[in-house]
Amino acid sequence: MLNNIRAAVHPWAIKKLGRDWLEYFASNTMNVVTEKLDPFIWSYDCKAKVIEIRQETQDTKTFVLLPNQHFKQPLPGQHIELSVDVDNTGATVSRCYSLSEINGDTVSITVKQNPEGKVSSWLHDNANVGMNLNISSPRGRFVYRDQKKLLFICAGAGITPCFSILKALDNIPNRPDIAFYYRSRTPNETIFKKQLDQIQSGTGVDISYSRHTEVGAPYLPDQLLEAYPDLKERDVYLCGPEPFKNAVLEYLESLEYDMNKLEVEHFVRIDSGVEQTKKFDEDVTVFLKSRNISFTIDAKDCDKTILEAAEEQGVYLEHGCRSGMCGTCRTNLVSGQVSGNQLGKSVYPCTAYPASAEVVLE
Repeated sequence: MLNNIRAAVHPWAIKKLGRDWLEYFASNTMNVVTEKLDPFIWSYDCKAKVIEIRQETQDTKTFVLLPNQHFKQPLPGQHIELSVDVDNTGATVSRCYSLSEINGDTVSITVKQNPEGKVSSWLHDNANVGMNLNISSPRGRFVYRDQKKLLFICAGAGITPCFSILKALDNIPNRPDIAFYYRSRTPNETIFKKQLDQIQSGTGVDISYSRHTEVGAPYLPDQLLEAYPDLKERDVYLCGPEPFKNAVLEYLESLEYDMNKLEVEHFVRIDSGVEQTKKFDEDVTVFLKSRNISFTIDAKDCDKTILEAAEEQGVYLEHGCRSGMCGTCRTNLVSGQVSGNQLGKSVYPCTAYPASAEVVLE
């Protein structure tokens, strides 16, 4: 009975009161009794209630979530971090999932089950309607920035943030020129296939199948210029499994594509220690052009990331995940050299290291 009441009250409270007023009300009525009565609303943590589960493909499910009052309004393309106790030991495991849909007060994550993935397997096997999950507020900069011509390049579950942006742009006035390339293995494994078929009439959506060459777009990722002759004029949003993503990046570099127009979403954490190619062994001056400030990294500290070195000098750099995933710290390299996480002129200070005596960042 209590669960049924909660199921009815939570959407109503968030819709009618709004998250700001609900947070004010909950914070002023928080006590031992209210926390036990309803740990979804009377909580200091950001939580989400599972209100619907949809089977997208044989190994992919969409989980529709109703976040509580601590959740901030997301932008299409952003992601959340979800934490679960997979072994019932009290220790949580966290993974980031892109928001595939944003509908009013709810958001959705679309999760492909990885047999070796603890969180994705737990979600597929254990999540049920009515369950509360621990989540973060939305993060990331893989978002639309009012560009006029776009090309989304995605594969597998990497479609999720691209699809979120595509849906948001589908009905806006003065919609940009959108091209959408999706690489899937087979039609049956194509996530959001029905929705993509409906969008296709108004947007250039091309689906290429790696295991069914007789159907879908007849070109591979290294033939994108043939499919999109104006590729260099478009801002590219790229997301997918690492081998696919790396192949596309190499292809774009071979075309001398302007990497400043490229947005990349990472699925896996970047091991900054592995990414550093060689430790620079001289003092380094880092100049932040937009803020007109500089700081010095001693030679002995050049094995630290630019973010870590800046923090030790008392210089704040905006950041999020500290692992090269969210893109919050991303900036442009004006001059100098870095090693580690870099895409063209774009660098990620949380996983990049100084590699010249002077490094100038925007």
